[in-house]
Amino acid sequence: MAIIRSYIIKPQALDITWGNDPRYWRLHDKPQGPAELLQVCWLEVNGSIDLRLLKPNTDYTLHFNLFLKPDAFGWNESPVYFMVKVGKNGKPTWRSAYLRQDSQGNTFLAPNGKNPLKFRFDRQNMHEKLIFGLYEVWRGRWKGGLIIEDVVISVCR
Repeated sequence: MAIIRSYIIKPQALDITWGNDPRYWRLHDKPQGPAELLQVCWLEVNGSIDLRLLKPNTDYTLHFNLFLKPDAFGWNESPVYFMVKVGKNGKPTWRSAYLRQDSQGNTFLAPNGKNPLKFRFDRQNMHEKLIFGLYEVWRGRWKGGLIIEDVVISVCR
């Protein structure tokens, strides 16, 4: 397999809790299309990729490309948590971020550059998966209007 410097995961490759229920999510028919959160009180989005696609002993960042619609709600009160870990039994790295209403109408990265979600792995983990996710499951507050464009894994600069 060729090793690349950046890897993009589209929403159709993610495991989105309630993602198949049109009351809560709108998944576009296009394979490259975004996922639109209509409303949930349990936000859980998980994904994984084969580490053989990435280069060992290299520092990487992972972020979600997100967009808040003008009618988005429920984001100011609760932080969203982001996680990455190498392998099923790996130690998770967590970051949190508030998705502010003042971000509405613009695509933004989360977690952002001030608080990046970094990871690294060595050759012994090459046959593992990189596991990652986005969560807000603890407060039980309803939220909606979030669009997930994609997840980007890239080499740290």
